[in-house]
Amino acid sequence: MTVTNPHAETSQKALENLKQLASNLDGWNFTQEKNGVKLYNKTVEGSHVPIVRGDTFITGHEFTAQEIASIALLPGCRKIWDEKYDTSDVKLMYSRLESLFWVKVKTPWPISPRDMCATSFRQITQDECYVVMNSVEDESIPAVSGNVRANLIISGWKLIKTDTGIEVTYITQVDLAGSIPAAFVKNVQQQVPLCAGLVVKYAHDYGFPPTSDVCTAEFIKEDFDHAKRTYVCQLNGSGEILWLISKKMYPAGVNVDIKGNASTEILDNGNVRVHNIDGPVTVTISKA
Repeated sequence: MTVTNPHAETSQKALENLKQLASNLDGWNFTQEKNGVKLYNKTVEGSHVPIVRGDTFITGHEFTAQEIASIALLPGCRKIWDEKYDTSDVKLMYSRLESLFWVKVKTPWPISPRDMCATSFRQITQDECYVVMNSVEDESIPAVSGNVRANLIISGWKLIKTDTGIEVTYITQVDLAGSIPAAFVKNVQQQVPLCAGLVVKYAHDYGFPPTSDVCTAEFIKEDFDHAKRTYVCQLNGSGEILWLISKKMYPAGVNVDIKGNASTEILDNGNVRVHNIDGPVTVTISKA
């Protein structure tokens, strides 16, 4: 059973905004190219916070857009590629592609840490992916003592397969709120879009985490531990699910542990299928 998303309208508007912003370079100011990422910014009428953008490209088709999206999304991966990430907690999965989460980002002393209450909304196929995140107010994620609540106006990824590879675009507009030195704000605005290149570097260095593809069961929660290469997913209801498995991440293959009523199958291409799901099931995928 899918949980109703009370923020669905806000997420849909954010997705439409992301698509429009990423559709071309009209109004974007090119600032520099660094580490293979072209950096841009854009002023928004009525806002003191500019939007920043990083564009890069993955040559070849070793990965799909969907697999790169998993690297961008899963906190266990983000811990590796985003030095400003501190911790996060997915409070609720409305569906496999919609969630409510809390995230805390690092700041240098004596600046108070920033946190956000936000939703993640994904529109995903193997060859074309959009992922958008934006702040919402939700009583399940109240203010946290010692943190300043920032406003994630929009943050998102556009990943598109082309004849020669994958175009990667990362766009962010965040109001860090509170009293904060202008030099730090400028540094954040310069560094954040470089994450586009860091996600690509993660893929080249490690591959991608187990990536859910087809799912007809109720998707409750997922978690990935990069250091242990362990992926855990909680499911409910009935149906089946397929995970794409990276040979770079798991060169010797994977082990699959099932708690609950379900059957598992490791396919010839190394991907994992869990079917005959009946009731609560926890699936753990780890190194063989």
